Amino acid sequence: MAKTLILQSNTKNLRYVEPFLTEIVVGHEMDEARYHNAIIALTEGVNNAIVHGNKRDESKSVTITGDVQGGMLLLTIDDNGDGFNPNTLPDPLAPENLLRDGGRGVFLMRSLCDFADFTNTESGCRTTLRVRLRE
Repeated sequence: MAKTLILQSNTKNLRYVEPFLTEIVVGHEMDEARYHNAIIALTEGVNNAIVHGNKRDESKSVTITGDVQGGMLLLTIDDNGDGFNPNTLPDPLAPENLLRDGGRGVFLMRSLCDFADFTNTESGCRTTLRVRLRE
């Protein structure tokens, strides 16, 4: 059964991401490495939604939905921002970007998940992440 968590757009609320994910996967056998990848990807996605999507505006919220179906962890993150085009982001592996403080979130989500998609909606941006429970 899908679970939902709604957070105000304050990075202090990132502390609720890991317990939420743990609650979703409890009772399912998930590889430890895949679990840790999912935590990193989900935390990065929620941070991006708070900081970049909602511009830290605490009157806006981030909604996280999670479920396990068919051996797959399914996660969505919805913000109330203006959306973005992930294909226009600078390459974080380009030499001029290697020492930058940020700019790796989308890259990390795509690298750590079996599927990562970013869709602009009428109300903001939806990040969809999928991670297989086991190899």
